[in-house]
Amino acid sequence: MTKYILMRSFQVLPVLLGVTFLVFLSLYLLPGDVTLNLLGLAANEDSIARLRAELGLDRPFSVQFGIWLGRALQGDLGVSHVMRTPVTAVVLEKTGNSLILMGAGLAITVVGAALLGPLSAVRKDRATDHTVKTLTFLLASMPAYWLGLVLIVAFSITLPWLPASGMYDFITPGGLPDLTAHLFLPALTTAATSLAIVTRVTRAAMVEALARSHVTAARSRGVRGFRLLYGHGVRAILPTFVNICGLQIGYLFGSSIFTEVIFSWPGIGQQLYTSIIARDGPMVQGCVLAVALVFVLGNLLADILIRWLDVHRD
Repeated sequence: MTKYILMRSFQVLPVLLGVTFLVFLSLYLLPGDVTLNLLGLAANEDSIARLRAELGLDRPFSVQFGIWLGRALQGDLGVSHVMRTPVTAVVLEKTGNSLILMGAGLAITVVGAALLGPLSAVRKDRATDHTVKTLTFLLASMPAYWLGLVLIVAFSITLPWLPASGMYDFITPGGLPDLTAHLFLPALTTAATSLAIVTRVTRAAMVEALARSHVTAARSRGVRGFRLLYGHGVRAILPTFVNICGLQIGYLFGSSIFTEVIFSWPGIGQQLYTSIIARDGPMVQGCVLAVALVFVLGNLLADILIRWLDVHRD
């Protein structure tokens, strides 16, 4: 098991290196000049040249990337061109906020799929099954930006029950209850597509599992209800469930950009969006690296759990 974990961990490094290289190259080839955004269109050539030299933008691509990579390996992601603050500090803060949102979205996905998937499979081709399939189809068809706006109109404007933006109330922050109230709508929006995907995969795997010989034998011995469903069916599909949920970790974290922009959630997605608009290369690179790191670590965790389940399966 230890050898497998080490091998999979080393496989993460080329992925992160490839992602950072492609993003750095894309920013380098992007038309325009960040110095014009910082100095304004009225800036003269001398001031532009001085700023480009100060930021290191006058060097060849290979030199720029080599310097950035060397510092990144030491935990230094550079200084934001726009905010003039260390990128590492900003990325860590924003990543923490996004992890809170992702964790809530993942919890909704796991709990919802664990309930709806098996229920739909047991009631195959009945009203409950059709209802679950229709619900998941609708959730999968709703873009996050559209669903978020609908939820804001419904539960923040028409029915003023929940806040529409931010992470806390700026005037009277209320700790965990206040965070929960601000978190509910963004988490629900973020989890919608993942919930639909995991529920459908879980249902399909459960239908197949319930048709297996050992489940039929258990049913013939008088095993019924909850014990049959979760003791035999769910146990058989657990690796599939863990795998698909692990894949959603990176998806939830990466796709949160739409949710964070709509709900003004101060996370890595919103920071990435504003940094792209401002052409803030170091900040964009740091945000993308954080998203890629969470994505590959989520997949790594899922693979380790699946391997553990396989090793300890009776």
